[in-house]
Amino acid sequence: MVRVASSVSDLSGLGLLTWVYPPGLVDRVVAACGRSEQRQRLLPARLVVYFVLGLALFSPAPYLEVMRHLVEGLRGVG
Repeated sequence: MVRVASSVSDLSGLGLLTWVYPPGLVDRVVAACGRSEQRQRLLPARLVVYFVLGLALFSPAPYLEVMRHLVEGLRGVG
């Protein structure tokens, strides 16, 4: 089943990455690599994967700018 974006914010940042690489897939890959969390961290493994993908997509941008772009669409979510 293909999910259609309900808004423009779904097509940028984490919305786009989670659409292309669903959280369940990312979790399975992290587990298959033996890199699941041993304890709670500020950035869970899944978010680190999305952050690294964002760094690749926006390679000339500084780290904080990439993170800002990724979480931009989450402001209205709560």
